[in-house]
Amino acid sequence: MTEELNPGTDAAQVAGGEGAAPQGAPEPAPSPAPASATATSPAPAVEWRAALPAAWADKLKEMASEADALKALERGMSYTPAQRPEDVELRYPEGLTVDKAVSDSFRQFCVDKGITPAQAQALLDWQLAANKEMRDAALASGKAALQKQWGSRFEENSALALKAVTALDKRLGGRLSEALAVTGMSNEPVLVEAFHAVASLLSEDSLSGGTGAGATDRPESAEETYKNMFK
Repeated sequence: MTEELNPGTDAAQVAGGEGAAPQGAPEPAPSPAPASATATSPAPAVEWRAALPAAWADKLKEMASEADALKALERGMSYTPAQRPEDVELRYPEGLTVDKAVSDSFRQFCVDKGITPAQAQALLDWQLAANKEMRDAALASGKAALQKQWGSRFEENSALALKAVTALDKRLGGRLSEALAVTGMSNEPVLVEAFHAVASLLSEDSLSGGTGAGATDRPESAEETYKNMFK
């Protein structure tokens, strides 16, 4: 027996079976492809050294980043070490006598060690300041020791010792004050005591010779050398 089609039944629906979509229904969207098949892998990071010559890249292998390498390059470009001792022009405090051989040796040292002229001056300034600090500390310590020992007679004994220094320095043509300044012995309390003892043995006429003559090229007289200790 021939099965009759119900009115309104689409022939295509019959042909397609029970699962066929009704007439006019939209076709189902295609299933998305697996994410692994469509996702784009990120591009590998470009090594910043790759564009550099091999020798440069090797020198910069310890640099963590391009920014660090740029900072190192800028430091290198501003580094200008002295090539000759004459390149190191040192400025000393006014009135300071400097041994030329020592100064020349320091200039050569700066060249040998790759020190810039600016760094050389900074080293000199630091050394001079450190020396002054040590001298001032020694003066203060020596004076305190004498004040404790001489008590109320400190001013009197100091003046008497200073007379001995100036008288002897005059007789020696300024060599005494020079030797004391160079050796740093002017800060030694025992030496001040010795000059006081000498003054006690000399007559007033011997002590009234005035201030010391002062050594050639020495900015300080004997009295000036000792004024901080005796004041």
